[in-house]
Amino acid sequence: MMPSLSAPNKPLPRTALEPVCEALANAIRERRTDSGLSLNRLAEFTNLSRPMIRFIENNERIPTVDTVARISRAFGISLSQLVAEAEKKL
Repeated sequence: MMPSLSAPNKPLPRTALEPVCEALANAIRERRTDSGLSLNRLAEFTNLSRPMIRFIENNERIPTVDTVARISRAFGISLSQLVAEAEKKL
């Protein structure tokens, strides 16, 4: 009997993503504070709410790729640069 092809497409549990999400949250917070941006200013630049930025920085929400792209553009860097900064923290 052949294995089901749908099994590998299941989303990873939060625990498997935890180190990556934490590293990304830290990279975003560090980049924001190093840039001298307040939560309010970053929220304005990204068209995200201040609470959402805070939730992301505190690793309480997993941001979508679109959200991370908005944040990286607000910092004046590419999405891949922000992800690379996060990867250095793993």
